[in-house]
Amino acid sequence: MASFLVRRLLHAIAVMAVAVTLGFALVHLAPGDAMTGSVTQADRSSEARDRLRTRAGLDQPLTTQYARFVRGAMRGDLGRSFVSDQPVVTIVGAALRNSLVLSAAGLCAAILLGLGVGSAQGWYPANRVWRVLGRTLTALYAVPEFVLAIGLIGLLAYGAGLLPVGGMSDPVTSLLGSTSERFVDAARHLLLPALTLALGWGAAVARQQRAAIAASAGDDFIRTARAKGRSERAALVSHALPATIAPVIAIIGLMLPAMVGGSFIIEVVFAWPGLAVAVVHAVAQRDVPVVSGAILVIALLVASSSLLIDVLIRAADPRQRAA
Repeated sequence: MASFLVRRLLHAIAVMAVAVTLGFALVHLAPGDAMTGSVTQADRSSEARDRLRTRAGLDQPLTTQYARFVRGAMRGDLGRSFVSDQPVVTIVGAALRNSLVLSAAGLCAAILLGLGVGSAQGWYPANRVWRVLGRTLTALYAVPEFVLAIGLIGLLAYGAGLLPVGGMSDPVTSLLGSTSERFVDAARHLLLPALTLALGWGAAVARQQRAAIAASAGDDFIRTARAKGRSERAALVSHALPATIAPVIAIIGLMLPAMVGGSFIIEVVFAWPGLAVAVVHAVAQRDVPVVSGAILVIALLVASSSLLIDVLIRAADPRQRAA
């Protein structure tokens, strides 16, 4: 197990290094910089822009800037924003917690939806209701997330007027440390983007769970449970579901990188104040430290989540532990 963890950790570090290096290079090689828009019209001279670039270190070679960024990142210092002069850790941290709230809500809803529909569809393949629900989820899985988001906005927000769109500035504070009215308002703002994520991700979980349940329904331990007089529900919950944990964890692990990209699209569509909105604003303003810091955090999230999934799969599957 120790050698496995070391190999996976080295792989995660390599992935992070490549992602951060490419992201840093692309951001710095893009034309223009934040200093072009940081000088007033009355003082928009080349000398003023050069002074600002020198103060920010942009006049140094790219390798020197990269080495300074890496040294600072290892100390937990990602620099300061060129635009607001705030610490990048503060900006990215505030956006990150909002993104994590949305992703966690969407992931939990997707797992519950996918496990429920997939298990019932695999255990009762002749049931028409579960077949219809499964096919509906499969159809929704084929719809691009931004199209699904726009459809839900038109149906539930503008059509029925049930849920709000946008206007949420600090969902974490509203959900955890405020009055009941603000909690309800934050939950209503969270429901629509989380539902959009859950429908797509839940379809992937349901397909995997349906196949796993259908494959295990004829196994010897299921037949033995039925022969002992266990009810269908008891056989499903006590015997079939535990046997499908590893495949479900595997599909969730494969979904994690797509979840990061998918949640970014949803954040932009619903104006959710997460990493996506922060990155879009930083790119538009050529705020290099914020963009580089956000790329580092995203790479860290993807690498660490993949490492965690690998460990969980190995712990849940005896065949993996024996390998």
